Amino acid sequence: MKVFGNVIEMFVYSAVYMIIVLVSVKIIGAIFTTDFEKKISEENNIALSIICACILIGIALLVAAVVR
Repeated sequence: MKVFGNVIEMFVYSAVYMIIVLVSVKIIGAIFTTDFEKKISEENNIALSIICACILIGIALLVAAVVR
């Protein structure tokens, strides 16, 4: 039964993290430019993608530290 509890806990934490990531992407988009998603997807702005990835990795580390 402990395994089932761990699986449920993992899904809850991952759902919370996904919500945090979606909110942070919108905040990052508001900080940098208004067409944040367009610049990354259509214009292939690598520098903006790297900055976004670094920020999201930092958020992931903070959430992991809080969970522990």
